[in-house]
Amino acid sequence: MMIVLWMIVILMLMAGSLVFSSRTQMQMMDYARFSVKGRALAEAAAHFAVMQLFVPADERLIKIGGGTAQWEYEGAKIDIRMIGENGLVDLNRADRSLLSEVAKKAGVSDKDIEALLDVIEDFRDSDDLKRINGAEDPDYERENIEAGAKDAPFERVEELQQVLGMTPDLYARLARYLTANSNARGINPMMAPRHVLLLLAKGDERAVDAYIQEREEAKGGWVQPSFGAEFLDQLAAPVYRMQISVSTPDEPRPAYMEERSIRLLPGRNPPFITYYVKTVSPDARFE
Repeated sequence: MMIVLWMIVILMLMAGSLVFSSRTQMQMMDYARFSVKGRALAEAAAHFAVMQLFVPADERLIKIGGGTAQWEYEGAKIDIRMIGENGLVDLNRADRSLLSEVAKKAGVSDKDIEALLDVIEDFRDSDDLKRINGAEDPDYERENIEAGAKDAPFERVEELQQVLGMTPDLYARLARYLTANSNARGINPMMAPRHVLLLLAKGDERAVDAYIQEREEAKGGWVQPSFGAEFLDQLAAPVYRMQISVSTPDEPRPAYMEERSIRLLPGRNPPFITYYVKTVSPDARFE
């Protein structure tokens, strides 16, 4: 009798394990299906957004500066946000005073800002001369970091994570303001998202919102903001960053969200090149 009971218990456990395994596999298949479909729809949205850039500014459906444009395709609802890389702060070319403002906005204390900037500049410059608060290869070796300083310009913002002393939390707070692709010393306000404009305006939300409204009404015409004059730059390279969020009828919440950086190539087919694509969480949206 005991043997029979034990066999029943074992069979029940096996059945429960099989059900759990099946559910897990189904969830994994659903996730894979949503991801594949989401990527395909996002690729279509990227092509749509690029074509909008060749349309006169006053006829575009896409708002450059981070505002949301909605597009429906194959039954999916797709949110597209686009900014110009010149609307961000360049890690390689920006004035030190502008990078200092970014660090301050990211919550770095006044006493630590100079040290942070010294370490960043030592990481990207080609020499082995150490700044007062900087770090060169011997400093990385003492921390058991074999790669050392790059001794070359940043190619991707993600490389900032390799800088000595950089924490995941600090990187996340800094990265949203930065680019490595604008090649500008300042910020083009016509291409900047709201949180970067707030940096220029020292947190004046009323001034920033008024400027964004003027910018939208100008439909591509240059609008000079009343703030941040010392950090403004009119350079407008054909390099853009976009965020694409895909929701499908069977998954109303964003099933897929990605960020990509592109450069326009007029006359080519396709007329752009993608520098990188990465999936991001909804929390990473441009403001």
